[in-house]
Amino acid sequence: MNSIHPYQPFIPKDAKKLIIGTIPPSRFCKEPQQLLEEDVNFYYGSRDNYFWQIIGEIFNKEFLYNNSQNAVDQRKEFLTQISAGITDTINECIHLDNSASDNKLKIIRYNLDLVRLLEENPQITTLIYTSDFVKKLTYPIFKAYHTIDKSNKRNQSIKLGIRNYDVNILHSPSPQALRNMGKNGSKKRVDQYREVFSNY
Repeated sequence: MNSIHPYQPFIPKDAKKLIIGTIPPSRFCKEPQQLLEEDVNFYYGSRDNYFWQIIGEIFNKEFLYNNSQNAVDQRKEFLTQISAGITDTINECIHLDNSASDNKLKIIRYNLDLVRLLEENPQITTLIYTSDFVKKLTYPIFKAYHTIDKSNKRNQSIKLGIRNYDVNILHSPSPQALRNMGKNGSKKRVDQYREVFSNY
């Protein structure tokens, strides 16, 4: 059974930055959803993903972790406060073995509306990819290459039409990525997120 992305992009009116991911785990993308008790029905809502925990740590913010609408609204209000939108690169895929791992995604349909989304929101100047894999997924969508900062390969830029965007590539917030980051990986990841989001 194919996984269909369950959410519309969330773009506050004054969003200056756009957080871009892949697609939620398969349990979020089926009908009916099969969420776990500590899942939040929103982007990066899996109880196994550290995105909101990291954001909460660097902003000293206590988020709810449950299936409630309050937990969703809390995240939307926070994104609005920091002028950030959020969306994903995949509209439809197959989660092989029901795994959320990037290498287990068989992509069927990319989110080609991402180009239109940026055109309709010219106030957005920075794109934040939530992993290196997200960057790979942007080429079929943007049909453009990134320019890499020689001093820090996670700071890049891309030109789409007549507009230039700064690009930050986060260390993935997945548990698997943390295992691959070696000693002090958790601190390294938190420090990077703090640097990327320090302008808010």
